[in-house]
Amino acid sequence: MSVEKPVRVGVIGAGMMGSGHASCVAQSARGELMAIADVDLGRAKEMADHHGAAAYAGHGELLVGEDADAVIVCTPDWAHREVCVDAAAAGKHVLVEKPLAMTLEDCDAIIKACDEAGVVLMVGQILRFDPRYGAVKAVLESGEIGDMSYLYARRSNTLLQPRRFEGRTTVLHYLAVHDVDWMLWAMGEPVTEVYAAASRKALTDLGVDDSVFLTLKFASGAVGCIQVAWILPEQASHNLDAYLEVTGTKGALFIDTPNAGVRFESQRPSRIDTTYGFAVGGQTGGALREEVEHFLRCVQEGGEPLIDGRQARAAVAVVEAAAESVRTGQPVRLPAP
Repeated sequence: MSVEKPVRVGVIGAGMMGSGHASCVAQSARGELMAIADVDLGRAKEMADHHGAAAYAGHGELLVGEDADAVIVCTPDWAHREVCVDAAAAGKHVLVEKPLAMTLEDCDAIIKACDEAGVVLMVGQILRFDPRYGAVKAVLESGEIGDMSYLYARRSNTLLQPRRFEGRTTVLHYLAVHDVDWMLWAMGEPVTEVYAAASRKALTDLGVDDSVFLTLKFASGAVGCIQVAWILPEQASHNLDAYLEVTGTKGALFIDTPNAGVRFESQRPSRIDTTYGFAVGGQTGGALREEVEHFLRCVQEGGEPLIDGRQARAAVAVVEAAAESVRTGQPVRLPAP
């Protein structure tokens, strides 16, 4: 496909992430937003009308009704496999929101379908497009902080998230997969062992964990600790509390996500997004825009995505090992890649 020809895109899933991706495509010179699909046709139509696109009640109708080159899959965590496999079978390039899937079996099915169809498969692990996390990785690669000793990450959301998912995904798949993927990418080596412990007090009615602490052992001997939770009060001033600390033998690096540089004071204090999907002058900017642009470029120019299916599967493998460790109370060894 020539660089001059925009990539025709359908967005599947009209929720918050679908809305952000649709705006990025609509505003890109590389993309043309063709359609929105959602099981809730009214919601799909509302978003589609905003962008002058077509609306469909489900991904099957979109795949049949539109001559799209690619789809962006923004369905919930548990609803990726069928949509991605069907899209690949229809010859569409695929950008799917993280996690790739909730089981390794589903990950493998998606990867196989895209391989056989010869289409691009990219996974929306947005930390790879966050300039702060990219800067930390660049310093690690430079060797300025010496040999890696440990990595620590924290990621917390409010109760609004698990309540809207009604127990159909987990804090590991929804949150931990972000930092697991970034650590694997930054370290450039596999995790060999995982130990995890969880608490379950606020979300007993949903049958899911409130929080999980993961300890990762890397092949080099470095260790990682990831703390995830999604039970912050609904009235919290920010719906994402994330932190990263990376320490080597010669130095350390830190990222404090809640300190976004802009604080809004009113009856309910809040912080304004300056990193992921902010808008300036009606144009969407930030890491999400960079992620979508990268996908469109890969489709146009035939390049390899920064995060492909196999890399995303590796993060799911660590998350699944953590879930097993929570169930058994024992460390879990991961097979060599």
